Amino acid sequence: MTISLLLCGCSYQESYRGGVEMDKSYKELSTIFRQYGLNGLNDELVYNLEQRYKELPSEIEFNKAANLLTSLGEGDIDYENMTWKPSENGVYAFDVEIFDVENMYKNFLIGVSYLDREELNFTNIVEDTSLVDWEDGTGSRSVSFDWNGQHFNIDAKVEGDWFDSSVADDLNRIIISQDTGKQLYFTSDGYQEGIVFYCDKEWANDFEKDTGLKLEEFNQ
Repeated sequence: MTISLLLCGCSYQESYRGGVEMDKSYKELSTIFRQYGLNGLNDELVYNLEQRYKELPSEIEFNKAANLLTSLGEGDIDYENMTWKPSENGVYAFDVEIFDVENMYKNFLIGVSYLDREELNFTNIVEDTSLVDWEDGTGSRSVSFDWNGQHFNIDAKVEGDWFDSSVADDLNRIIISQDTGKQLYFTSDGYQEGIVFYCDKEWANDFEKDTGLKLEEFNQ
């Protein structure tokens, strides 16, 4: 299955898997990330990621920048109790094969809102799964929310536990329409990890140059 959010066989994939411009250590990347206001970085995290990288087989295509962003943006997940607490590190990351399927898009909106809790203060988030065929993993669903005195609704196609990237695009269109001066930008680790930022165009362009990661406004 081909999944958007710049993943799994898409035309951008090679841009996320390394190259000379991405051949930096985790320590170098952490220094760059701090300059862009990304939080949650510490020596222990950097050291542990570097050690794990050294243990990877040489044939594995791997992007350190995306891996570090995933560590910063995935939040705290308790798979046993099916709970998740988003991080507030300036980046939101999630596996597009969602672990909490029933709250897939509600959690996405919450994760995005933690990129800027003052400006992206979505409220009354409600996910409607009444049209989902859980046994076949088909159907449709929607998520609604209030923001800036308006009510919004986004529809999604159901394909098992896979995230429908059109929801991310529709949310970005809504954010752009509110003229905050910022919008969502998307990148990936080249596999199944979606990575989201909320920033202006200048920030996105500079971040691309310094990290080698390609940021996109939309997935389609």
